[in-house]
Amino acid sequence: MDKTTTHQQDMKPKRSAFLWRGFGLWNLYFIAKLGLYWGGYIKFHVLYNCLFAAALLLPLAPLWLHRLRHVLAIPAGIALLYYDSWLPPIRRLLEQPEVLQFSNAYLIELLGRFINWDLVAYAFIVFVAYLFLAQWLRITTFTVLALAGVALTQWGGLALPRLQWSQFVQNEVVPISTAQTNTTSPVAPVKVNAATLSERLNAELEQFYQAEKQRRISFESLAPDSTAFDLLFLNICSLSWDDLKAVGLSQHPLFAKMDVIFENFNSATSYSGPAVSRLMHANCGQLSHADLYEPVGKECSLFSNLEALGFDTEAVLNHNGEFQNFIDDITQEGSFSAPIVPTELKPTLRGFDHSPIWSDYETLALWLDKQNAKSKTQPAALLYNTITLHDGNREATADGGSRSAPYDRRAQRLLDELDRFMDQLERSGRKAVVVFIPEHGAALQGDKMQISGMREIPTTSITHVPVGVRLIGEKSAGADPVVQIQEPTSFLAVSDLVSRLIHQSVFDQDHINWQQLTADLQQTAVVSENEGTVVMEYEGVPYVRLDGKNWLRYQQ
Repeated sequence: MDKTTTHQQDMKPKRSAFLWRGFGLWNLYFIAKLGLYWGGYIKFHVLYNCLFAAALLLPLAPLWLHRLRHVLAIPAGIALLYYDSWLPPIRRLLEQPEVLQFSNAYLIELLGRFINWDLVAYAFIVFVAYLFLAQWLRITTFTVLALAGVALTQWGGLALPRLQWSQFVQNEVVPISTAQTNTTSPVAPVKVNAATLSERLNAELEQFYQAEKQRRISFESLAPDSTAFDLLFLNICSLSWDDLKAVGLSQHPLFAKMDVIFENFNSATSYSGPAVSRLMHANCGQLSHADLYEPVGKECSLFSNLEALGFDTEAVLNHNGEFQNFIDDITQEGSFSAPIVPTELKPTLRGFDHSPIWSDYETLALWLDKQNAKSKTQPAALLYNTITLHDGNREATADGGSRSAPYDRRAQRLLDELDRFMDQLERSGRKAVVVFIPEHGAALQGDKMQISGMREIPTTSITHVPVGVRLIGEKSAGADPVVQIQEPTSFLAVSDLVSRLIHQSVFDQDHINWQQLTADLQQTAVVSENEGTVVMEYEGVPYVRLDGKNWLRYQQ
């Protein structure tokens, strides 16, 4: 080898031991996540995403090791995407082994809800654009810059452009004083960071619960010669104003027959167990989710107070009550014996776990027949719980199987059957107060933070439920228009109205002054809570706190 050759070899650039190969197809992963974050569909934990990106970028000389890293990164990427989503933590699913009872048809239905076809279309466009641009551009460079930009917004406080409707709580907030006045003068918004606003919201929440602990509705003794009447609480699973509008049933004739409609009633939870507990504790102010399962005095128990007044308390279900031990939620209070389940009837629906569900009309008519057959004339206080509208229910077939039963069809049938039962109750000659009070909504439409049918976060679209009160057998039936209660209310207002109906002997009056009867009912601020999740309206803006962490503006 001559000197010239040796010199030429020395002049060649030496191959670096560090091979920066880039993200490759992982660019699409980060681009998609950044787009979803920008649109408010997911969170974005900068630290973990940057660590994941660094692990993918770390130079590895052997090509096989580089490829192995990409394969091993797939489950980590999926887990990180789940962590960035608004879906509940995996541990909550593991704590609920009843999900294993779901039928195959229901599981397939649930999986289908995770697919947003609009987002799939956008993803396809991005994929094709990536393949085209990658021919000339090093896309990894732009991805890293985008990650750095997001990091600066969260760590450095740099304000980068983002869609207004998807901003987090560290943005501008209107002070309380301006929200409570009708002034037209412009007021400069207050700049607060996430920590400051979270502290403020935590204080507001604590103040709310402390104030609620002091609120009571007392049930005094009945007037000596007052006319006896039944109290029926129709507790409906999965029905909100939002659901009614989605299926075109908000103007159903049943609501026109009500004497009182609570237009802004908050059920305060999005699950059945806590919902029935809140109804049974309606004589006291709103409890936190944790306090629902702590012993409380009988002064808070709606049905214990009714029992003390001479009502015969009963619970009737149109299902077996076994899922999540729902029966225990009813009986643990002590006001009820074992709930009545109409096993002698033929099921009309099958639940998501294939359990039987019976007709609402037939179940209530059976109860009414038994009441009429009793020799005693003691008035009844009935808690009726129906899951006809529960997610995943299917129509029962003669061969013991099931077929699809869309929500709109089940909702129409439910309202028709309850309307039919109330007409039958009226024809029976019994006097009764019927309280139509859903547990929570079905989340038919979903939003940016929750897919359709998911109720982990108790948003207002789920907890804003139609509550109505109807008197059957009063002397002035149908004489007045429906009274609409527009103020924010919850269970305490229902207890307040029931107390007034009892103590004012309304069935002995020739004409009921509904405006006077419903004046100044107990109001309750919009606060809803499930285990680990709180939703609260503050200055007209909904915020959510997940697992006790900082508050976020809810993305609707």
